Amino acid sequence: MQLLYVVSMDTKLTKIALAFPGTYMTEQWGGAHVFKVGTQTHFKMFAILRPGANRLTVKAPNAEIRAMLFEVGVAEAHSHMPRGNWMVLLLDKLDIDDVSERMRASYDLVLRGLPKRVQATLL
Repeated sequence: MQLLYVVSMDTKLTKIALAFPGTYMTEQWGGAHVFKVGTQTHFKMFAILRPGANRLTVKAPNAEIRAMLFEVGVAEAHSHMPRGNWMVLLLDKLDIDDVSERMRASYDLVLRGLPKRVQATLL
């Protein structure tokens, strides 16, 4: 009998997020995996994954990209985060490379918002 090991999308995304420099994950808001960059005292979140929900919340680099992703039907607005270009990626409509690219863009954007002295310790 051959065993087949299937890695879930949640597991893949967690590995990708935690591979970025200076990142860590916390569990908040009823079990959501919240990915942050920074130190324990100076940090910003860059992604939220609710396991099994097939959705990933990230920050878009700008309103135009966010609107384009909405228009093509691969993202939607986050009901509790209406400002700051946050959006929900619909994971069943994107491949892992696209999702990884969007997560990296969110990470890069949020990292640039940290104080320079904190950035220097992470890179």
